[in-house]
Amino acid sequence: MKEACIILAAGKGSRYGGQNKALLLWQSQTFLARIVQTCRELSIGEILVVIAEPHREATDACAKLLNVNTVVNPNPAEGMASSVSVGFQYALRTFLADAAWLWPVDSPAATSASLAPLQEQSAAIAIPVFGKRGGHPMRVARSVWPELAECHKAEEGARTVIRRDPRRVVRIAVEDARICQDIDSPEDWRHMQ
Repeated sequence: MKEACIILAAGKGSRYGGQNKALLLWQSQTFLARIVQTCRELSIGEILVVIAEPHREATDACAKLLNVNTVVNPNPAEGMASSVSVGFQYALRTFLADAAWLWPVDSPAATSASLAPLQEQSAAIAIPVFGKRGGHPMRVARSVWPELAECHKAEEGARTVIRRDPRRVVRIAVEDARICQDIDSPEDWRHMQ
């Protein structure tokens, strides 16, 4: 089965003092480089980074060094759902994959060993869970991509798609609390170390 990954990196980093979270460092790598490395460890072939102002140029340059494609979200102020939609619209036109991972750039710490069990799932939507808490990234079958490509129109974005039909969602327990880490502030980053 061919897989893709859509990395969401179009945020302004406003809760992080306006810094570009894609370029924050963890274990001597940028968040973006860490995610791309994990994708490659999982044999994910097609990788896309959704970018936007004010960090578009810097994130695009980093993505080029990592040999991954980018697409610009022209309306990032509309929230994360707009980036999800832009990414999946691109994927539908361009990718040949059967499934895609949806990965926020501010959640770089999940390991390939923790995520590999999700690759074995045939469910339309697979979400990693630590304890009772869902984490990132989630894996979605191509059959769900058209809904995600339009999720910017839904009240709760991608959550609306996930909740639409609970029968198609599987939650996979993993022994890695890092799937729940979301680095929104310098304090979150310090706790990640």
